[in-house]
Amino acid sequence: MKKEAAFSGLEAAIVLIAFVVVAAVFSYVMLGAGFFATQKSQEVTYSGVKQSTSNLVLDGQLYGNYDSTDGDVDTIEFYLSIPEGGQPQDIGEVVFVYSLEGGIGEERTLGTGITIDPALTNDILVPTEKVKVTLTPTDTPVPGETFTIEIKPKIGASTLIAKTLATGYTGGVII
Repeated sequence: MKKEAAFSGLEAAIVLIAFVVVAAVFSYVMLGAGFFATQKSQEVTYSGVKQSTSNLVLDGQLYGNYDSTDGDVDTIEFYLSIPEGGQPQDIGEVVFVYSLEGGIGEERTLGTGITIDPALTNDILVPTEKVKVTLTPTDTPVPGETFTIEIKPKIGASTLIAKTLATGYTGGVII
């Protein structure tokens, strides 16, 4: 009787081809997963850059309309803009939180104590465009008092403005 326990060249070739095929499939899967992870991290990075550049910025000074009969500031005016490369913002969705020092913040939106000039198309502020915002507070500041305005857009970081009216303030620029 003959024993045929030997491993022939044909069998070795078949096993080698099987290993190569399995390795190719495995490497294809690993490359695909790597490309997918790279694409997702790129999307997250771009999303973060969009959000960080989409903030509303104070463009210029704050102006107060002083009422000499009451001795307080009736309205506060300032300009807002979006830096170059930022995302357009819907001013109708921006929340303005106004508060006097030690007081509770009152939320204002477009149409409720907030007006803008010039009127925007669909209330959308685009980069490099400037809009004048007029805030009519309920608790009006008097000279010597500190107030804050927080501007919270739907996308991007909020902007905080804190000012103290000079004791001899009679209107104009709020320093």
